[in-house]
Amino acid sequence: MKTLFLSILLIVLGLFFLLSDPFTPQTYSAQENPCVACHPEFKQKFKSVHAALGMGCATCHKEVAGKNHPAEKDSIVLTQSMPGLCYSCHDESKFKGKSVHQAVSGGMCTGCHDAHQSNYPKILLKDIPGICYNCHDQKKFQGKSGHTNIGMCTGCHNPHSSELDKLVKTAQPELCYSCHEKDQFKKKYVHSIIPSGGCTACHIPHSSQYPALLPKSIHELCIMCHVNKNDGRHIVSIPGKIVHPIRGVIDPSSTEMITIPDPEVKRGFKIVPDPKKPGKAMTCVSCHNPHSSDFQKLFPTGKVCKKCHKDY
Repeated sequence: MKTLFLSILLIVLGLFFLLSDPFTPQTYSAQENPCVACHPEFKQKFKSVHAALGMGCATCHKEVAGKNHPAEKDSIVLTQSMPGLCYSCHDESKFKGKSVHQAVSGGMCTGCHDAHQSNYPKILLKDIPGICYNCHDQKKFQGKSGHTNIGMCTGCHNPHSSELDKLVKTAQPELCYSCHEKDQFKKKYVHSIIPSGGCTACHIPHSSQYPALLPKSIHELCIMCHVNKNDGRHIVSIPGKIVHPIRGVIDPSSTEMITIPDPEVKRGFKIVPDPKKPGKAMTCVSCHNPHSSDFQKLFPTGKVCKKCHKDY
C-alpha cells in the first residue's frame, strides 16, 4: 500500500512540474510565469498587450532540442518563421490583397509591431506617423499644407494590404468624402476634372508648399487646362471691352473695411480697406468654385459680380 501511495505521489508531482513548464501552452499571470524571472519587463503594465502573451510563451516560442535554456545562446526559437507564425492567429487573407505593404510581403511584422506589448495602439513600436517615417522619408510629407501634418496615414491607407493601388482603403473620390462633405462636390454643375481625373488631378494627397494641397499656384494650375490667351487676364471681356484681371490685384470681396477720418472733409469720415488685413489675392477661385456649384460656369452665386461691384 505504501509503495502504491508513493507511485501515485510521484505521478502527481511529475504532472505538476510538466504543467509548470513555461513552454507548455496555457494562460499565465506574471507571477505564475517563470520566464519573467529573466524578462522582468513583462511584469510591467502596458497600454497595448498582444493577446498571445496571455496564452503562454509556448504559443510562439520553443526550446531547441539538445540545448540548455537559458545557459546556451539561441536555445529558444520561434515555433515557425514570420509571417507564418502570425497567420496562425491572424487571418492570412487580410494580408494578401492586390497591393501589399512591403513590410508585410517581406514578413516584417515586428518592424512595425512589438511582439509582446507596447504603450502605443495596436502594439506599434511608435505612434503614427512616426512609425511610417522609419521607412518613408519624412521630408516628403512635410509642407505648408498637408494631410500628413496631422498624421492621418491610416485614415487613407490600409497598413497591411488593399485591393487598390497605394494601399488606399477606397477609390477616390469616395475616399476623400470620408472626411470632406460630399454635398459640396455634388451640386448641379460639377468641375469636369473631378469625374475624369479625380481629386488628385488638382491636389497632392500628402503635403504641399501651396495652400489646399495644390501642386502649384492657382493660376498656374488652372491654365494647365484652361487656355490663357490674355497674359494673366480673364479670357472673356466684360462690357466696355475691359478685360477682367485674375491675378496681381486684391480680391475686393476678401478685404476688411475700416472707418477713418477723411482729411478732405471737415469732421468727415471715409471707409477704406484695412491696411493690416489687405485680403486675399484675386485668383480664379475668387469668381469660380473649383469643385461644384448650383450656378453656371461654377459661379458661387447667381450675380457673382456683386461680390465686389455693389452697384453692378
